[in-house]
Amino acid sequence: MNRPLTLKVAAIERETDDAVTIHLKQPLLRKVRYSAGQYLTLEVDVDGAKGCRAYSISSTPGLDKTLSITVKRVAGGKVSNRLVQELSAGDAVQTLGTHGRFTFAPQPGRGRHLVLLAAGSGITPIFSILKSALHFEPDSQVSLIYGNRNQQSVIFRDKLDQLRQTFGERLQLVHVLSRPDTPGAHEGRLTRERVMDILGALPGPQAREYYSCGPSGMMDEVTAALEALGIAPERVHQERFTPAKAPVVGGDTEKRVELLMQGQAFNFTVAPGQTLLDAALASGVQPPFSCRSGFCTACVCTRLSGQVRMREDHGLSADELNRGQALLCVGYPLTDDVRLQVD
Repeated sequence: MNRPLTLKVAAIERETDDAVTIHLKQPLLRKVRYSAGQYLTLEVDVDGAKGCRAYSISSTPGLDKTLSITVKRVAGGKVSNRLVQELSAGDAVQTLGTHGRFTFAPQPGRGRHLVLLAAGSGITPIFSILKSALHFEPDSQVSLIYGNRNQQSVIFRDKLDQLRQTFGERLQLVHVLSRPDTPGAHEGRLTRERVMDILGALPGPQAREYYSCGPSGMMDEVTAALEALGIAPERVHQERFTPAKAPVVGGDTEKRVELLMQGQAFNFTVAPGQTLLDAALASGVQPPFSCRSGFCTACVCTRLSGQVRMREDHGLSADELNRGQALLCVGYPLTDDVRLQVD
């Protein structure tokens, strides 16, 4: 695990009633490097113990001076409520650096049509990608399809409108509101049928690349729409903020697991059908995690012994799987001698 780095809060910017952007000063000698679409892992106090939480970065590398994360308050979320309600300019936060493979690398000499789909706080990494494409790929066109409850809940609403004015026809904004309070938006949710209708009506070339981020239900609908349209998987990039429905795997008896983290060894029991992450959290251990669906890889670990099965392994490459890496959030112990290490 990376050595923690202290960052000072430069400013807090209110985005909606329940979401803020936290602007962090970049250190002079140890700047935090990141790619558009990644997230920042914070080390925080959770019930008297140190834990980790990951928040998507909304700033854009090469464009914004501060490193910024946008946090939406979650009902019952101890950390998100603290960050949204209590954090102030001048405060310090501890970070373990940036992670994530939901990334976008601008190619200035390339012209393409990027279709970005988001719902709620899923806009956070998408916003970073959107700005990167508009500013650093002058020949590319960007279409954003963004689902929310109403106009008041649209994170970055004014900033998106300003970008639309600045970049004109290069940026197409399509708002989908479940409780519309303004004309010009699509009414309802981002269902498979609605996504297909909107995609079919978008101006611009049909040779597109797709980036989507949001809660599991929305992501399932977007995935179904893209599959129905015959979009090649290599043109689709996804990040989930909540777990996808998936079959539970693992044995039918509880297993003992040892987790090595931050120079300490933690031992806990994993019940049948319980993930390694859920068992660790239930025992008071706080490993890093974020999406809980195997996409972001914040909870990656190395298997030192024993057998672990994951219900899905799309977050890891074949080489990483061969090296014994696994994801706690979708991993289940199959034997009693499982020893894992969080690097």
